[in-house]
Amino acid sequence: MKRQITLCLMIVLLCVTFSIAHRKQSGSTPASNTQTDIRKVDFLNRTYHSTLCSQEYGRKGIGRIVRVRNGEFKTKTVYFTVASDKIVYADLTGDGREEAIVRIDCGATGANFSRSEVHIYTMQNGVATLLAGTNDKILERDYRANFRDAESYWGINENGIKTNNGNLAIDVLVDGSHAAPKYIATLEYHLSGRTLSLVGKPQRKSAGQ
Repeated sequence: MKRQITLCLMIVLLCVTFSIAHRKQSGSTPASNTQTDIRKVDFLNRTYHSTLCSQEYGRKGIGRIVRVRNGEFKTKTVYFTVASDKIVYADLTGDGREEAIVRIDCGATGANFSRSEVHIYTMQNGVATLLAGTNDKILERDYRANFRDAESYWGINENGIKTNNGNLAIDVLVDGSHAAPKYIATLEYHLSGRTLSLVGKPQRKSAGQ
């Protein structure tokens, strides 16, 4: 009888030991597979939380939450797009890891004028997480606040998202007409935590240069 009890206890002990070892091994597997490379994130197929686009085109179909497939959400009246060749990767936080700077363009279908949002994502626990952002409305405000002779604002320039010494630099088309902007103004922002702060006075040059 004692032998049977001892044998049972040994079997139970072995089962418990195996179960604990298996849990530890299983628990370590997801950590080793955690995504850390933000360049592997599929920004063309994900859900975005819109700011300016939803404000200006909400009644036409762009909501605060937009699901993009193959880089686009589109109806008969509006569009909301992300272009892979306009995504910029750079370390904006100073931690040695890259962030993704994603430009979103939106507008009325068939119109020759669009609006833009800029979203900054960082990797947190294996997930691309929205860290900060800006949009045309904020950029226009910051431009006008620094130039008393400001006439008009026409949006972010083609391939106008850049970085400079760890800061976000955005080229915008300003003044003149929509067809022939007078200047390209560069607004530079420093990211601190979740806040983008304008660095100095924007630099302005002729759009014809």
